[in-house]
Amino acid sequence: MPVRLQSDRELLQRYQQGEEAAFEQLYRRYRRRLWGMARRMGRDHQQAEDILVEALAAVAVQARKGAIQGSFIGYALTAVHHRGLHVLERRNERWGRAIQPLSLAMAASGPSPEQAVVDSSIRCEVTAALGELPESERSAVYLVDCQGLTYREAAEALACSEATVKRRLRSARRELAERLHHLRPASRMGETDRGL
Repeated sequence: MPVRLQSDRELLQRYQQGEEAAFEQLYRRYRRRLWGMARRMGRDHQQAEDILVEALAAVAVQARKGAIQGSFIGYALTAVHHRGLHVLERRNERWGRAIQPLSLAMAASGPSPEQAVVDSSIRCEVTAALGELPESERSAVYLVDCQGLTYREAAEALACSEATVKRRLRSARRELAERLHHLRPASRMGETDRGL
């Protein structure tokens, strides 16, 4: 008789009750996807390992508290993503503080200081708009639009139907389009033409 695999929810409950092996089993179940995400976020193997370890430590704390209400993999992928962004932000800050000689080639090929400020401002606006979405919609956007998962994969990660994922995406994209309509190239060109 085949052995029934325990669901993620059952493993989370076992871990919450103090069974360490349950969390290890969850990690083994999804390690390839989690490592793939960490590897894309880190600049090298060591940094990817650091991102994954730190993210999983945070996930374990929340799992112990019983705070993971949705799917484990959706929550864990989001934690790895956030940890990776934090690492990238720290690295960019260090690079910004470093004094580097500016060569002619760098000045010619890179964005102008004005464009760099505009790009940074746009990133901040998009991040803020994403942060104001409901968690369920933000997760759907992150998995499908940022990570390239199919609707089916996103539905599995979020423990819902494909139709629900599509509905959340439609709602999130509509909301983002309204909040960020002024960032469209046509809108910005119009402002420039009017002297704004």
